[in-house]
Amino acid sequence: MTDPRLAPVPVVARFAGSLGAAVDLVAFYAGGSLGTGDYRPGISDLDLAAVVESAPDPAAEAALTRLHHDLAEADDTAAKLHCFYLPRDRLADPAEEQLNWAHGELYRRPFTVVARAELLRHGITVLGPAPARLFAPVDAADLRAAARSELTGFWAGAVAKPHLWTQDVYVDLGLLTVARVEATLTEDRLVTKAEALTRLDRFGVPPGLVEEITRRRAGAAVVLTDAERATRAEVARTIVAHAIDTLGSGTAGQ
Repeated sequence: MTDPRLAPVPVVARFAGSLGAAVDLVAFYAGGSLGTGDYRPGISDLDLAAVVESAPDPAAEAALTRLHHDLAEADDTAAKLHCFYLPRDRLADPAEEQLNWAHGELYRRPFTVVARAELLRHGITVLGPAPARLFAPVDAADLRAAARSELTGFWAGAVAKPHLWTQDVYVDLGLLTVARVEATLTEDRLVTKAEALTRLDRFGVPPGLVEEITRRRAGAAVVLTDAERATRAEVARTIVAHAIDTLGSGTAGQ
């Protein structure tokens, strides 16, 4: 029986049914907002993970690229497919770079501790055994450390580049990441972006900016002047920088 959370995205089942022609598939999972019930059609990415018997060779990578492109040409929603290809014998190390399809290309990046925890807690099993049969559990201490490293790694680098913060994506994701990391550190929870929105006020995010992010998540266009964008950039960057100093210190959640 198909999980009802997949009903809005039939492309996921079609994709799963096609993968066997390109790779030796062991299991296939849907996670992210699909798993948590926070999926927004046309806005959210489709975060997927395929466990495969062995690492795809160049021929398999070419076949996967063709499959993704063919699906995207036939179904616009397939452009949002983001999929990891995880060899069954290389699931243990969350720092190891794994093959990943996103933004129209294959590249390599780690399947992180946070991604593993989300899959174990909220993942949808499309094919194969449940995630807990293949992935090691993630304890609270490891999850807190991984969440903290998101702030002190990528987002610390972003804060050092003020020009990035004129972009909506850095404002929205930066502030929502702060709220989600704080929930993990203080409550051992992985909260959705929707819940994170309700927590932004505790970091001093102005109500108007919360409303702006809410509207974008609903698919609405938000038009700003250059001056408004510059002011917003400094507000958001300052809030994220302060959160890195406080939440990234290693004391929150302990």
